[in-house]
Amino acid sequence: EAMEHRASQAAPALPSPLPPLLLQALEQPPAPRRLREAFHCRLKAQVVVDKKTLVELQNFQSPLAKGAFLRGTGLNPASGRFTAPVGGIYQFSANVHLDHSELKSKAQLRARDSVRVLICIESLCHRHTSLEVIAGLESNSKIFTIYVHGLLQLQAGQYTSIFVDNGAGAAVTVQSGSDFMGMLMGA
Repeated sequence: EAMEHRASQAAPALPSPLPPLLLQALEQPPAPRRLREAFHCRLKAQVVVDKKTLVELQNFQSPLAKGAFLRGTGLNPASGRFTAPVGGIYQFSANVHLDHSELKSKAQLRARDSVRVLICIESLCHRHTSLEVIAGLESNSKIFTIYVHGLLQLQAGQYTSIFVDNGAGAAVTVQSGSDFMGMLMGA
């Protein structure tokens, strides 16, 4: 009788311990994945975009400040074009700083005055999918920023670049320091 009583008080069976390799993997954070293609560059000089004109932004440089990077072979800073070394899904973004003070001083802003910023594949903004933001020019500040961001699928050898389409009645100026960033997300 005493033996049965002890058996019923025994601790419940513990689950079997995890295998040592799995336990080790759970304890260590995963090593960060190294990006094969990634860049962050800034426009070297101002670019004037005349009224009713579409301009491809060129003449970028890798910023000298810490934190900037240029990894891989895809970006040509002089042309402003990123050419995909391998096919895959890429993420791109751009901050385009615009000065529209010339427009404000020359004429009254009209409701139809706007600027489009696009990240296009092969300079074919309408034939291929492109990333696009349209901004009205009603901003009260002298300089404002248009931010474009998204994913594009590129075939090996296809390039992307930034276009500014000025639909306003006077020139706008893209400020130096406007930036273009991108990275290969995966195949």
